Amino acid sequence: MKKYLSIVVAVILLLSGCGKKQDEKTLVFAFVPKLLDNPVFQLAWTAAQAAAKDLGNGKIEVQRFAPVKSDAVEQAQIIESLIEKKVDGIAVSVNDADALTESINKAVDAGIPVVCFDSDAPKSKRFAYYGTANFPSGKQMAEHLVKLMGTKGNVAMLMGTPGAPNLEERRQGILEYFKTYPDIKVVATEYCYDDVNKGVSVMEAAIQAHPDLKGWILPGAWALFTPPPGPFAAKKPGDLFVVSIDALPEQLDYIRQGYVQVLMGQKLWGWGYESIRLLKEFKEGKIPAQPVIDSGLDIITKENVEEYAQKWKTGKF
Repeated sequence: MKKYLSIVVAVILLLSGCGKKQDEKTLVFAFVPKLLDNPVFQLAWTAAQAAAKDLGNGKIEVQRFAPVKSDAVEQAQIIESLIEKKVDGIAVSVNDADALTESINKAVDAGIPVVCFDSDAPKSKRFAYYGTANFPSGKQMAEHLVKLMGTKGNVAMLMGTPGAPNLEERRQGILEYFKTYPDIKVVATEYCYDDVNKGVSVMEAAIQAHPDLKGWILPGAWALFTPPPGPFAAKKPGDLFVVSIDALPEQLDYIRQGYVQVLMGQKLWGWGYESIRLLKEFKEGKIPAQPVIDSGLDIITKENVEEYAQKWKTGKF
């Protein structure tokens, strides 16, 4: 009888072990960009799905949750709802660091790890940030513009939503670099609230209001997501010196046609792919050695635009 009971117990334990293996939990990670309708975040979303497929062996699911418009309050509400859903991790590009910090902290306190991409909330409890080092990139943008236009002249800037930490850091980097050149004046700083059409219209208005503009610097590139000439319809190619962040396929024609001289391509694929990788590794107990991971930038000019365009065709960045 004892022998019989031992066999039964062994079988039960074996079946129980098999069941656990079969029912191994699927990790559900939330991907939360600043807003839904933006080409840069569409590529990052595609990359996040690719990472789930490549790294998850069928056990990672990525779900997208995004405000329709760039709205920090709505984004905070999304994170609050993800806490209720008990997702296994959150990757977020924050609209406003101050507005999102409390919600991020609530998620972490509830046992949900958070990684930021593109736009950071450095005072929050997020465990890592992957993306552009924004203050240095702003200085780099200003440096390129000075090389193009010289050390004297009026320039304008295109921003997105006020308070967006990544753009504000770039703006500060730009202004810091311009301190060396007192004859360069930023005469207009325009906000488009992450809206492509508004980006075009505010740039057109600034060009009309400041006929002596010599250059444009775009920490946010929304106006260039329209075909050329876009915001430069009143100008000929080369009339203005222009440096912009991002280098999506639709923007490359601005380089080809001479309306823009320098594009600085962010690692958009990495925003999605690396964020999911970081979340997966965190769940496995692996924490990055440094919480801020600088993705670097690609510099695109007329000399290498076709080479960069080929990368978009092949997907090899």
